[in-house]
Amino acid sequence: MTLPISLSEAVLGGPIEVRTPRGPVKMQIPPGSDSGTELRLRGRGVPQSAGHTAGDLYATLRVMIGKPDDALSDFVRDWKPHDVVNPRGKMESVA
Repeated sequence: MTLPISLSEAVLGGPIEVRTPRGPVKMQIPPGSDSGTELRLRGRGVPQSAGHTAGDLYATLRVMIGKPDDALSDFVRDWKPHDVVNPRGKMESVA
């Protein structure tokens, strides 16, 4: 499943509630999670049937920024990270 999370949940991590085929469960989002991070909920996928155990549910995180407010825009504009990360560093250049 694709699991939308907020910017603050991606940065800070923490527990969230996730709906699964077997009902809602709490899931821990690791701090510093990126879009595309895949998390597994063991035994929470397709329910058990015909002698087969319940499957695992894989949740792919999708960070949803939403409409930035003035405080967030001001923070990002003035932010000076300690470790600068180039998110496109591993991509091949087009020449």
